[in-house]
Amino acid sequence: MNYDAEELLTQWGRWVWQGAGVPGYGVSPLYAIMRDNVEQPTANLPAAITDDEALAVDRAVASLWQRYPQTADCVRVYYCTGMTMQSVGKLFDLPRLKVRELLIAGNNYIQACLDMRMAA
Repeated sequence: MNYDAEELLTQWGRWVWQGAGVPGYGVSPLYAIMRDNVEQPTANLPAAITDDEALAVDRAVASLWQRYPQTADCVRVYYCTGMTMQSVGKLFDLPRLKVRELLIAGNNYIQACLDMRMAA
């Protein structure tokens, strides 16, 4: 894995939309509704990520969800649906800047998890 967390999360979001995997942290009813009833914007763009890489990102997001559920929810919705920060904020009743902070924190957490896995 030579990508940064931002790129891996973007590709992971496409991988999830393609149905290549099921998120390990569970699928909320809201997520299932969004996934099944929204036109898939990435349908024409295949995920440029291997299953092993995607599962590593998935494990990191699951770990994030156990510790910081709100941050993980923002990461999941932002990267898996392609919604804007403003839309994610409306969904979770948060200001856009708070969503931005949570996404930055989530991105850093995922990067740290992936770095630790690579170092091991």
